[in-house]
Amino acid sequence: MGKLQIMKLDLSQKNILITGAATGMGRSSALELAQHGANISIVDINQDGLNEVSEKLKSMNANFTSDLMDVTSINEVEDKIEKIEQWFEGGINCLIHFAGVLEGSVVDIDELTPETWNRIININLNGTYNVTRAVAKHMKKRNSGVILLTSSGAGVEGPGSSAPYSSSKGGTHGLTLHLQQYLANKGIRIHDILPGSIRSPLKEGQLNEAFKNTGDKEAFDDQNNDLGDPEGVAKIVAFIISDEADYLRGSIRTR
Repeated sequence: MGKLQIMKLDLSQKNILITGAATGMGRSSALELAQHGANISIVDINQDGLNEVSEKLKSMNANFTSDLMDVTSINEVEDKIEKIEQWFEGGINCLIHFAGVLEGSVVDIDELTPETWNRIININLNGTYNVTRAVAKHMKKRNSGVILLTSSGAGVEGPGSSAPYSSSKGGTHGLTLHLQQYLANKGIRIHDILPGSIRSPLKEGQLNEAFKNTGDKEAFDDQNNDLGDPEGVAKIVAFIISDEADYLRGSIRTR
């Protein structure tokens, strides 16, 4: 038998915009991609989190830039992405969109406030539209690129604990399917990733909210102990956006 060949990713030609990069899977992805030589732009509304990730990237001698960006503001998104597009040599050729929130866990629909519904839909679904729209127009000009959006098993494969979250992620999955049809002929590869229960401030907040609303300590402990590490997802992300994944299509599910 021949020797097992270990694939080594070279992402030195990848100019990657990562939203939601201050914590969780976005943070882990930024650090993982930097290990493979990627050029990175990290954005979030969490300045303290961005500062922490920036310090780690500096210690790795990574080529990166960091910006505050509110994905719900289409004007701010357009302005910031135009700035980032110019910062990269050759422009943005990969988008990894993790920015999102999760609220309204185990709240009956008749008790769910319109404010919570609108906030989650605005950040998770409208924010995805705002960012994807601003990036896609540049990728179309170059007839190349990779876009990775974040859906969820909640709203795609089955119900979740939060009505607005499930609805927003089902909508993101639908947008992904649409983009796959209409951008593939522009040389742009589109995916959505459906992470399972991964440890992050977002997921921990959801578990705490569910425990507060149900008082079920056993369920809380079981679910908290079962959370996966964001670093595991980051390794998958690195492969998805690499040239080695050029034949990959569709949605990617993780634990």
